[in-house]
Amino acid sequence: MSVPAIDYTDKDFASLRAAMLRLAAQRLPEWTDRSPSDLIMVLIDLFAYCGDIVAYYQDRIASELFPETATERAGLVDLLRLVGYEFTTATPARTDLRLTFDTSDAAVADRRVTITQNSRFRAEVPVHGPVEFIYRGADLTINLASDEVERDADPASTLVHYDVLPVEQGVAVAPMPLGSGTGEPSQIFALPDPQVDLDSVDVEVNEGAGWVRWFRSAAAAPQDDPLAREFRLVVDASDTPRIVFTNRPPPAGRDNVRAGYRVCLGARGNVAAGGITEAITPIAGLVAVSNPDPAAGGSDAESPDSAIRNAASTFRSMQRAVTADDYAALTRATGSVAKVRVASPSSNRVNVYVAPAGDRLTPLSESLRNHLLTYFEDKRPLCTTVDIVGAHPAPIDIGCAVVIDERFAATTVLGNVRTAIAGLLAFDRVDFAATLYLSDVYAVAESVPGVLGATVDRFHRSDRADPDIEAKLARSGLPPLAQLPDFIRSAVAADVEVTSRIDVGQYEIPVLGVLDVRSRVR
Repeated sequence: MSVPAIDYTDKDFASLRAAMLRLAAQRLPEWTDRSPSDLIMVLIDLFAYCGDIVAYYQDRIASELFPETATERAGLVDLLRLVGYEFTTATPARTDLRLTFDTSDAAVADRRVTITQNSRFRAEVPVHGPVEFIYRGADLTINLASDEVERDADPASTLVHYDVLPVEQGVAVAPMPLGSGTGEPSQIFALPDPQVDLDSVDVEVNEGAGWVRWFRSAAAAPQDDPLAREFRLVVDASDTPRIVFTNRPPPAGRDNVRAGYRVCLGARGNVAAGGITEAITPIAGLVAVSNPDPAAGGSDAESPDSAIRNAASTFRSMQRAVTADDYAALTRATGSVAKVRVASPSSNRVNVYVAPAGDRLTPLSESLRNHLLTYFEDKRPLCTTVDIVGAHPAPIDIGCAVVIDERFAATTVLGNVRTAIAGLLAFDRVDFAATLYLSDVYAVAESVPGVLGATVDRFHRSDRADPDIEAKLARSGLPPLAQLPDFIRSAVAADVEVTSRIDVGQYEIPVLGVLDVRSRVR
């Protein structure tokens, strides 16, 4: 008697039950009772039920072995750690401040003002409350009588302005005990706060003669020296940062391991322009503070999808920036950049064009530029110069007239059309050198419920000069626009790209300019 082939795709209750019944019919042809009360049928149903459960968990285990199919964050963290990739925690927002001083203030009689390191500033956000920013540079002395400052527009005013003070969002946490060393290798300590700026973690160990600072291993690669005072930062499935001592374990002691760091708010720190209005740290002669541009670069903990996309390219780079893909992958791994494009104008010069993380395209702040330059310092080739450049916006003006179904509220339909068209140029949907097609505008406008038809009469870059229609008509030997028939005049006057598409430069990102949506009578 031949043995029937096993179908390994039989993994659910019904298929397993049917397979066992087929086998029983071959091995036990005399058994013909298939009633539910039969003992053999009860056993078959039980085995099929158990097989269904076992097969389900086998499939789950197999799925968790590959990043593309893994669903458990804990498993994905461990998988990507095998190739040296760690999930990015929340990153701080960064911006540049404009400080206004009153030179008539007695506190600045010598015309010199010092802004100390770790000076604090604050923004009041209606939803999130106060948001603090820190100046992390060295003590800065400003000469109010020099060209470092800009005079006020009013000649009679005693006010002067100092631009571009780089700050980043965060609240400093004083060194706190994390636990006691045991002298055992690979000892791990968890930080109590989840949203920690990993670049700010400062670990100290009391080795018996006082506190000694230990250093974070570069690119998560410990030195070969077994006595090197190094630690590594990893992030677990709950986004909790953990300190792992690598080569040299901390000596045994009681509460002899402590750490200081800064806590950041991630994307909530991307405050709007003009949001920072208060200096917490007293600064002589200061009368006003503001951020002309929105804060940007703040992002929340990395999502699994983002980690899966970035892990392979970061692994290929081996934490070394050599090719354009290496620079792009390492820049994305910082978490502070949403979009990146790399160019190399010469063999020893690299320009990295970036769009800071946020919900819209914002100018690159000096603070974020300095952060990225420092980040690449130990990754670039020795004789290569790296320059960080902000992405250039390409504003697109769109005008659209829609015919609205009389059964719908006109104001609601117009609002939905505006939202739909604006979504075409949403920051998370566009990229460098993205091409916008006129057909896409028609598609989203006419897909809105209540829209019977649409006519796009403006589809043009707002930073480009409008065409001189009268001059073009004259060069072609045609009469002036006013003398043309209405249907020709309407077609000629429409400010729409003749190619029905708008191409932007390699280092430009399209943004929405003027959006004009109105209704018209059918």
